[in-house]
Amino acid sequence: MQVVLTCLMLVAAALALPQQRPLEPIAIVRQASDISPEGAYQWGYETANGIKAEEVGSLAPADNPEDGNVVFAEGSYSYTGDDGVVYTVTYKADKNGYQASGAHIPKK
Repeated sequence: MQVVLTCLMLVAAALALPQQRPLEPIAIVRQASDISPEGAYQWGYETANGIKAEEVGSLAPADNPEDGNVVFAEGSYSYTGDDGVVYTVTYKADKNGYQASGAHIPKK
């Protein structure tokens, strides 16, 4: 009898777990990219659920000539959080490293 009760409790616990829906594909409503022979580039996209991203970049000589060229980039992305708020992050990557900013990102 105890085995039957234990099995019933396990089944009840499993049924109480939140059920996950299969993920459905999200349409890309805008997409663009361009790469120049010199190494400069730009790309961007937007999805049907409001995610947006874009970036521009270029090659520049590294401080140390032995390192060749490095990529400098600037861009942004935004999405709607589970709380319904649209979060936007802008960033820059250069010889000072990656620097991101946004209203929701704490300042130093």
